[in-house]
Amino acid sequence: MARAVVYDVDGTLYPLWPMRFYMIRELVWRFLHSPIRLLREVRVLQVYRSMLDKMRGRPDEDTDATDPQLHATARKLGMKAADIHDTVHEWVAQRPLRFLPRIAKTDLLKTIITLNQRGISQGVYSDYPPDCKLAALGLTGCFQAVIWSGQREVGQFKPSPKGFSEIARLLGVEPAEIVFVGDRPSRDGRGAQSVGMQFLHIKDFTPRRLCEMLGTEPL
Repeated sequence: MARAVVYDVDGTLYPLWPMRFYMIRELVWRFLHSPIRLLREVRVLQVYRSMLDKMRGRPDEDTDATDPQLHATARKLGMKAADIHDTVHEWVAQRPLRFLPRIAKTDLLKTIITLNQRGISQGVYSDYPPDCKLAALGLTGCFQAVIWSGQREVGQFKPSPKGFSEIARLLGVEPAEIVFVGDRPSRDGRGAQSVGMQFLHIKDFTPRRLCEMLGTEPL
């Protein structure tokens, strides 16, 4: 029987396809108002995204760096991390926030809030900084541990087992007693199962199913 739940964020707490639609709309707006600036930003974002796929499951070359994906992108572009930080932060962390309440998976959010009220330990492990997104979704205070792959204590991206082991340590629960809820079996599922966690695909999620895995009363 599970004692705790850990959640992925992007694609799990909200679906990706409507967010992509909103971001395309934002890019079009930027193009109409500042096309030269957009071309520079798109180049940075393309390399930033490609670096994640190359780094999955492997430690970064700069093990002391916070946000190794950002530093790898800067090296690839021949720039300093500080020179591209604002672009990445704007498009990856800030611009999506106002759209999150519109597209959030409300049944999952309600479940998280209720489980928190019941005293069930919950955590978040994402490849990207999750705090602002959790706040935008109204989930601040619902989790006992929140981590992301780029922080120094992890430094490796899913499906590396390092982040999954770290979130279990912070929760003070054995991995076998944790249900990891995610949207990517090849990343979330593989990484969770590699340390002994149970994996629940978001497509299979229902409040009743999660409660059954936790051995708690249905919502």
